[in-house]
Amino acid sequence: MAAIRETWNSRTAFVLAAIGSAIGLGNIWRFPYITYENGGGAFLVAYFICLFLAGIPLLMLEFSIGHKFHQAAPGSFKKISPRLEWFGWFAAGVGFIIVTYYAIIMAWSVNYTYEAATLGWVQEEGEYADVQYAIAQTDLEDMEVLIEVPDSLLGRSFVSPVSADQGIISDDPEDSEMYGTILVAFDGHLYGFNSVDEATTFMGSPADFFFNDFLGVTSSPWDIGKFKWPLFIGFTLAWIWIVASVWKGTKTVSKVVYFTVLIPWGLLLLFVIRGLTLSGAGSGIEFYLTPIWSKLMSAKIWLAAVSQVFFSLSVGFAIMIAYGSFLPKKTNIAANAMIIGIADALTAFFGGLAVFSALGHHASSLGVPVSQVVSSGPGLAFVAYPHIITTLPAARIFGVLFFLMLLTLAVDSAFSLLEAVTASVKDKWRTSHRKANLIVGISAFLLGIPMLTGMGIHILDIADHFMNSFGLTLVVLGEVLIIGWGTGAEEQRQYINKNSSFNIGLWWNICIRWIIPMGILWMIFTEIQERAVPYGSFGLRSQEFLFGWLLIILLPIIGDILASVSGKKEPE
Repeated sequence: MAAIRETWNSRTAFVLAAIGSAIGLGNIWRFPYITYENGGGAFLVAYFICLFLAGIPLLMLEFSIGHKFHQAAPGSFKKISPRLEWFGWFAAGVGFIIVTYYAIIMAWSVNYTYEAATLGWVQEEGEYADVQYAIAQTDLEDMEVLIEVPDSLLGRSFVSPVSADQGIISDDPEDSEMYGTILVAFDGHLYGFNSVDEATTFMGSPADFFFNDFLGVTSSPWDIGKFKWPLFIGFTLAWIWIVASVWKGTKTVSKVVYFTVLIPWGLLLLFVIRGLTLSGAGSGIEFYLTPIWSKLMSAKIWLAAVSQVFFSLSVGFAIMIAYGSFLPKKTNIAANAMIIGIADALTAFFGGLAVFSALGHHASSLGVPVSQVVSSGPGLAFVAYPHIITTLPAARIFGVLFFLMLLTLAVDSAFSLLEAVTASVKDKWRTSHRKANLIVGISAFLLGIPMLTGMGIHILDIADHFMNSFGLTLVVLGEVLIIGWGTGAEEQRQYINKNSSFNIGLWWNICIRWIIPMGILWMIFTEIQERAVPYGSFGLRSQEFLFGWLLIILLPIIGDILASVSGKKEPE
């Protein structure tokens, strides 16, 4: 007699769990900074095109694979062909790497809940100068007083086209274009800085606090820096929450998601409304919503868009296959995929509104374009949102609520990533759910500890880039080739239609067989060409190989080893 597989308590529980997995940090943390570094509006266009041509069709595909074979990814692909079990482990492995650094973001959020309660990122060392003023460039390390600000100059534009110590002042406003100097007024003096980073460091801004005080970021991944014990406490609490959320599988998850999905939506709406009412928010929204059409000719923006769709919808790392395997016999695959995909995209869009309105406000105070206001990257949300929070009445309360919101969104995605790997282990070795949770959770916990040092954000940034640009896309490419060209897209479409309230047409076959694989191959080829130069700003090719390509190479090898290990047979 075959073992009875656990199922969701209700369709609502399944949809909320899948939405929770989809709308985690990918929407509030990752989506804004990927949008920012890819030019705003143009990325939005590419994102929504990829959502409907790739994201939603792939959700249907993965739900149907799990539902059809009643197994997590390794077991499902093994049933398609015994030679494909390694591929299922490869998919689960990508998810495992992601949850390893995902918990680090949760640790940041845990600790930032305390920082919000005390407004720890607020350091009033100066006030930004009126942006109509400009003055000669200087280095931050000099910290010299360039010129006092006499009453006679108040309200008057001036610029120094030569060194400050010569004391030559020009009345021509056009001379200010010679410099892109950022001014800070402090203690009756104007200080000029060569870059936004230098100015915000002097200001003791949220950016300075996050990168320097909170994380203690080092100059490169080779420089370990200090171990952050407060982050270790947050990291430990995050993992306890993750494991507890899936302690009894779908029974626990079905109860948790009602709180961790519905409450954050209400809080996000509050932050969007406040962000839009900030002075200068319009410039940020304009950057966010105005596409520069020429950017759509770049393969980079399409790869960023499709990998963000995959990351946000949780396709490509075995989650939705595992969740689909817990669906009851009578279900609605196509409609569920539509609801989840659209809910995820709207959450990301509104999360972007909150972030970019804050960036517009910050850019206005600095007198610089939105594109230059902060350094893009994984820390963007921890810089932009505090600017909104600080302006709110009862800022401490709203700050605590925001980072609790970030945590509740994050935990859904984190425990779904854990569940994908746990279900794979449980299916193969017939172990208890709790034992599988502990084995996978402790392994990921130990691997995440190095990211609690000053080099942590460097490792996180590289792992995030390679897992999304290559790991997820390679898994998705394998899925569409195996199903679209192996077992047959038409056969899978008929299965979806049989288990849905409406029929999907031949457009689905075209997406699975042609559009998705051809698009991924083109984007990966272009990305590899562009990566002939050093990755990011670190400057060393060896780092790119060690922290990026090595992961991509090792995952399928480890998957093949796991597939070769004998598991316990499923009871007849």
